[in-house]
Amino acid sequence: MKKAERLQKLREKKSDLEHKLYEEQLRQHQRINNMGWGYGMRHAKLNFSTTKEDRLQSRIEKIDKQIAELSQEVK
Repeated sequence: MKKAERLQKLREKKSDLEHKLYEEQLRQHQRINNMGWGYGMRHAKLNFSTTKEDRLQSRIEKIDKQIAELSQEVK
Protein backbone atom coordinates (compact mmCIF):
# COMPACT_ATOMS: atom_id res chain seq x y z
CA MET A 1 0.00 0.00 0.00
CA LYS A 2 2.85 2.42 0.72
CA LYS A 3 4.28 2.03 -2.78
CA ALA A 4 0.91 2.95 -4.28
CA GLU A 5 0.76 6.06 -2.08
CA ARG A 6 4.30 7.02 -3.05
CA LEU A 7 3.42 6.52 -6.71
CA GLN A 8 0.43 8.84 -6.33
CA LYS A 9 2.56 11.50 -4.61
CA LEU A 10 5.15 11.30 -7.38
CA ARG A 11 2.44 11.78 -10.00
CA GLU A 12 1.12 14.82 -8.12
CA LYS A 13 4.63 16.26 -7.85
CA LYS A 14 5.19 15.69 -11.56
CA SER A 15 1.96 17.50 -12.34
CA ASP A 16 3.04 20.47 -10.20
CA LEU A 17 6.46 20.58 -11.87
CA GLU A 18 4.89 20.45 -15.34
CA HIS A 19 2.69 23.40 -14.40
CA LYS A 20 5.73 25.34 -13.15
CA LEU A 21 7.57 24.51 -16.37
CA TYR A 22 4.63 25.80 -18.42
CA GLU A 23 4.60 29.05 -16.43
CA GLU A 24 8.36 29.47 -16.88
CA GLN A 25 8.05 28.98 -20.63
CA LEU A 26 5.27 31.58 -20.73
CA ARG A 27 7.49 33.99 -18.78
CA GLN A 28 10.34 33.48 -21.26
CA HIS A 29 8.07 34.04 -24.25
CA GLN A 30 6.64 37.18 -22.65
CA ARG A 31 10.15 38.49 -22.03
CA ILE A 32 11.10 37.90 -25.67
CA ASN A 33 7.88 39.55 -26.87
CA ASN A 34 8.52 42.61 -24.70
CA MET A 35 11.97 43.19 -26.23
CA GLY A 36 10.58 44.45 -29.48
CA TRP A 37 11.96 44.24 -33.00
CA GLY A 38 14.27 47.26 -32.73
CA TYR A 39 15.91 46.00 -29.56
CA GLY A 40 16.55 42.64 -31.21
CA MET A 41 18.11 44.31 -34.21
CA ARG A 42 20.42 46.46 -32.05
CA HIS A 43 21.51 43.51 -29.94
CA ALA A 44 22.57 40.63 -32.16
CA LYS A 45 23.01 38.32 -29.20
CA LEU A 46 19.86 37.98 -27.11
CA ASN A 47 20.84 36.08 -24.01
CA PHE A 48 18.61 35.20 -21.15
CA SER A 49 18.93 32.44 -18.66
CA THR A 50 17.09 29.16 -19.20
CA THR A 51 18.53 27.65 -16.03
CA LYS A 52 15.18 27.46 -14.27
CA GLU A 53 13.55 25.70 -17.22
CA ASP A 54 16.46 23.27 -17.49
CA ARG A 55 16.28 22.42 -13.79
CA LEU A 56 12.54 21.80 -13.98
CA GLN A 57 12.95 19.52 -17.00
CA SER A 58 15.64 17.47 -15.29
CA ARG A 59 13.49 17.09 -12.17
CA ILE A 60 10.55 15.94 -14.30
CA GLU A 61 12.78 13.36 -16.02
CA LYS A 62 13.98 12.02 -12.65
CA ILE A 63 10.42 11.71 -11.40
CA ASP A 64 9.43 9.90 -14.62
CA LYS A 65 12.15 7.33 -13.96
CA GLN A 66 11.00 6.89 -10.36
CA ILE A 67 7.39 6.46 -11.48
CA ALA A 68 8.42 3.84 -14.04
CA GLU A 69 10.38 1.89 -11.41
CA LEU A 70 7.56 2.00 -8.86
CA SER A 71 4.97 1.07 -11.46
CA GLN A 72 6.88 -2.11 -12.28
CA GLU A 73 7.19 -2.98 -8.57
CA VAL A 74 3.49 -2.41 -7.85
CA LYS A 75 2.37 -4.70 -10.68
